Amino acid sequence: MKRILSLIIALIFLSFSIPQKIQEGIYEYKSGFFYEKIELKKNFKFKYEYHTEFIQSNLVGNYRIKGDSLILDSSPQRDKIIVKESLKGNLNRVRFSVTDKKGVPMNYHLYIITKSNDTIILKDQFIKSKLKCGDLKSFYIFDTKGLKSPTYDVVGLRTNYFEVQFETNRVLDNEIWVIDNNRIYPKGLNGEKQNYCLTKRIE
Repeated sequence: MKRILSLIIALIFLSFSIPQKIQEGIYEYKSGFFYEKIELKKNFKFKYEYHTEFIQSNLVGNYRIKGDSLILDSSPQRDKIIVKESLKGNLNRVRFSVTDKKGVPMNYHLYIITKSNDTIILKDQFIKSKLKCGDLKSFYIFDTKGLKSPTYDVVGLRTNYFEVQFETNRVLDNEIWVIDNNRIYPKGLNGEKQNYCLTKRIE
């Protein structure tokens, strides 16, 4: 009986330790106006498409597989957010100036995290944002498409003015998608795992 139990435990352990396999080809998901596709090529390159009724995104890059993870890096790589800090006026009055990478003003939602880990949300902002906050620790931004920036940690001890350039095109930077039984579970624009999977197209 002990030998049988030991064998079962060993088989369970092996099932978790064997890396997931994924085949080259096209993996996709369709629902109404929504379509998402990734093509994994033999040279570890990928081509990605994301379409909704109002949003269209296309990019290419490189991928690698580690265990049950598909790790994606778009190419050319871009900074998702660029921030210039400075001190202007009253230290307790924090101001933001937000544009896209071309300097064009944009609509956005601003999430501010304080040193006490409270979150202040400023919705439907345009170009400029300001608030009284003496203990700003970090912040992140959503654009109106739902694309989320990384969380930016404030560097300066006495800075209260932030000039922000936001990358409005999706960037994959060591982004991890889960592989399970030759299915791919993508992350959305907000960086969260989605509740659907991409399945391999049968040619």
